[in-house]
Amino acid sequence: MAKNSVNVSGSGYVRRELTVTASLASGAIDLITAMPVFSLTAADANNKATVEIIGCLRVVSLAVKGADGVGNSAVAIGNRLYKDGTEVNKDVTNGTFIGYALGAVSSGATTTIDVALT
Repeated sequence: MAKNSVNVSGSGYVRRELTVTASLASGAIDLITAMPVFSLTAADANNKATVEIIGCLRVVSLAVKGADGVGNSAVAIGNRLYKDGTEVNKDVTNGTFIGYALGAVSSGATTTIDVALT
């Protein structure tokens, strides 16, 4: 049994409280970097809202490298992630899309973060 599965949807998409666009209304679609979300609550004073991650039914913790097809590149929440050989990173050229970052990784570093699989 996988021990890195963090959040599994039982009856819909995965829900998380995330930083969203200021003044986002409940029931609106937003983009967090490249990740599409549907707001279940309006953004609060800190621009946080409970959202459903569109197309995501599972969140897992994975080792992610802060790199892309050119070299080292930091990963931000909402960045598209790719399986690139034995690494998960932002390399759209050589990798296969697997989901979105739910955590940050410094440029050149490898850090275990939550990833919304799609």
